Amino acid sequence: MIKYSGMRNWKDLVVPTVFILAFVNPYVESLQYYNPLVYMLDHYALYAAGVLVGYKFFKGSIISFILGIIPAGFWHIPLFFALGAAFPLYRGLSEATLFLGGILAGSYIPKMSLTFKIGALGIYMFADSLLSIFFVLGYPQYSNVDFKFLAWGNGILPFVGVEMFIVMNIVLVYSLYKLLKNISLF
Repeated sequence: MIKYSGMRNWKDLVVPTVFILAFVNPYVESLQYYNPLVYMLDHYALYAAGVLVGYKFFKGSIISFILGIIPAGFWHIPLFFALGAAFPLYRGLSEATLFLGGILAGSYIPKMSLTFKIGALGIYMFADSLLSIFFVLGYPQYSNVDFKFLAWGNGILPFVGVEMFIVMNIVLVYSLYKLLKNISLF
């Protein structure tokens, strides 16, 4: 399903390490209990760190890719999103599985056809857009309206939705640049 392809260059670990250290530290972890903006950026950073590690150091299959996207969806189901935001045990599980899921998903990227890459990007953009719309609309399922143990109300959720659109556009621009570069348009 997945196998280690060997260390290419230690520099390939710099960005994933920065992403991990930026979000998995006591200060930022404490912010995530009260600020869903930081909590969502944590999800992006840890999953992206995993994708970069998987892409550079592992060879996976379609099965590893499918298994790798499961945590990304799972931790955004309202109950599990709230549990990860409010309780350290669930936060640790969330961060670890998002990182490992990223490794699994990233390990298959080098084997993907151009069509598959575009399709996967499209599905990601659709799913993330849908979730960000929920946030922009202030769905109570992602706040202390429905989960009293959360520290934030749904008034801050629209900002999380906007943040998600910004991150998605960064991912889209980068992905399009890489795809177009690979097919020699640039």
